[in-house]
Amino acid sequence: MNITALLIMDFLISFIGNALPFFGEAYTVYAALTLLGIKSPMQYVVLVIAVTAIGASISKNVSYALGYALRKPLRRTSAVKLIMLLSNKAPLCVLVIILAALPGLPLDDYLYISTGAASINLAKLNAYILIGKLIKGSVEIPIELLLFSSLYGLLKPSMALSTFQLVMAVLFTALAFVIFKIDWIKIYAKLQRRINILPKIDEF
Repeated sequence: MNITALLIMDFLISFIGNALPFFGEAYTVYAALTLLGIKSPMQYVVLVIAVTAIGASISKNVSYALGYALRKPLRRTSAVKLIMLLSNKAPLCVLVIILAALPGLPLDDYLYISTGAASINLAKLNAYILIGKLIKGSVEIPIELLLFSSLYGLLKPSMALSTFQLVMAVLFTALAFVIFKIDWIKIYAKLQRRINILPKIDEF
């Protein structure tokens, strides 16, 4: 696969994955897996980070647009409640950047659903999201690429690259469903007790 086709694929993966509420968290995993299929993948990491960040940022406008329609059935989830509580404790720009960059957690989706019906400046919101996604990709993609490269090096004699990529993609997609069921308020409460700089919320 040439680099142009790879970048287009990663953009589409990032856009589509992040447009699906709560299940776009593995897009950096998918991007890292596509890098396994090209020679000298580390040379293209920066390009992939930029392209996936742009795709994720643009697609979050879909989540924002769906926010009004989805907010009622999702209002009862612990993550939405947590975002609503935190929104009174920190500026929107801080929340967006931190939640967009937070590794392994899809909490930024809940933020867009919580604010989708509000009159928020979309230009600023997109800028904040892009910053957060650039930070996230810069941390996750190189690490995931190295981990997958090492793991595939062990499995290479018994597994084709395409099979390995598919298996990893399925596993991390399934993980997204598990993450969705987690009680984020309890987790945040524990983190806040350990990290004093985190905003306090009045109820858990």
